[in-house]
Amino acid sequence: MNIPFRPLGPLMQLLEELGHEVTYAYDDLVFINNNDFLIQFASSGPELHLFFNHDCNKNTASGIEESIIPAAESKGLSIIRKGKYKLVGEQDETMQLHFFDA
Repeated sequence: MNIPFRPLGPLMQLLEELGHEVTYAYDDLVFINNNDFLIQFASSGPELHLFFNHDCNKNTASGIEESIIPAAESKGLSIIRKGKYKLVGEQDETMQLHFFDA
């Protein structure tokens, strides 16, 4: 069994330094405060994928992207903007996560 490396500790420290808070981490997904964006761990290495909530306004997304990508690089992490996502509540009180290309 091959367990991928997921640098959750360094990512949490980076986000905290930038004024964000990890509210929930599940498998390869890390949900961030206010649900403006989330981070997904890639299948290998220190590569991370950045997705913005479809409701996040463009200026907020640009500001987050401009601060998080260089800060991550200084810590040996690579963050790549991948697209948008949407959380949809289901009748059985579960949530569905839908990803969209940028």
